[in-house]
Amino acid sequence: ALLRVGTMAASRAQILSGPARLVSRRVPNSPGSRSARVALCRASGSADQASSCLCLDFDGVVCNSAGESSVSAWLASERYWPEAYESEEAQARRQDVIDQTSAVRPIVETGYENMLLSRALLERKASVNEILEGWGEIMPELMVEWSVDRDELVTAFGNTRDKWLAEDEDSWIRKNSLYPSVASSLQKALERRDVLVYIVTTKQARFVVRILKEIAGIDFPEERIISSTVSGIPKSTTLCTLMAEHKQVESWHFVEDRYKTLEGIRAKQRGSGDEAADLGRLNLYLVDWGFNTEAERNAARRDEKIELIDLVTFSKELQSGF
Repeated sequence: ALLRVGTMAASRAQILSGPARLVSRRVPNSPGSRSARVALCRASGSADQASSCLCLDFDGVVCNSAGESSVSAWLASERYWPEAYESEEAQARRQDVIDQTSAVRPIVETGYENMLLSRALLERKASVNEILEGWGEIMPELMVEWSVDRDELVTAFGNTRDKWLAEDEDSWIRKNSLYPSVASSLQKALERRDVLVYIVTTKQARFVVRILKEIAGIDFPEERIISSTVSGIPKSTTLCTLMAEHKQVESWHFVEDRYKTLEGIRAKQRGSGDEAADLGRLNLYLVDWGFNTEAERNAARRDEKIELIDLVTFSKELQSGF
């Protein structure tokens, strides 16, 4: 069962304290098993031999996290802003707000934004459609109105997930799912010596590790998970850094579910200098099953440098190394 409100009650100081100790659960191919060690060594040892590099976003490409992130947003928000969530009226709208938070998931770039969305929807600051169309203008106004700090929200959201994991790991895991056929294809890609696989995400790395291990038994090398949540470094900069690190790689592929991210890379590709030259080597893909809208998919179709890719094709390409 999901955590009860009373279980999660805490002061703002408590929510911003260090993450709770996580409880490990042994699964097939867990880190302690011989097969896991072999797989990890194989993945870690293939860098110098790789000719192709696949850089994958996580949420919306590999993992459907809308359910978990929306519930975590409610739990984190009612702990961070108890005065806004403690009334009977607010509690009566709990499931409605969680459902609406899931509905606006396509505009979320970084997890902490879910907290802002939860409160905005609870207080009816904007409708679902207004948020989908104008979140870029709405979000900074709310942060000023509520006097909140980005780093505090990142910590609060992450610590709430840690607490949920520590107290009821099974229910947290069940709120996430991997898209069909992606897990087996990802495992096969990791086993190839000619392919490097990175996850470039705004999700905090420890949650990526946990989801892949618990749901699919995949021990993804943690050094291959690059999270921009804390650093704030754009994915385009991360990709350029990886290119400088792996000069032997000939073929670069970046798979994303946010059109805005790809649009930003395309703008930089049209620039000048080393960054533009490096980014120009990227093959860009927008998935048609992730957290994006039909308008964004149509925009991708009009850009000859962005390939709109379906799940079946992606899974096959992932196995073959693109």
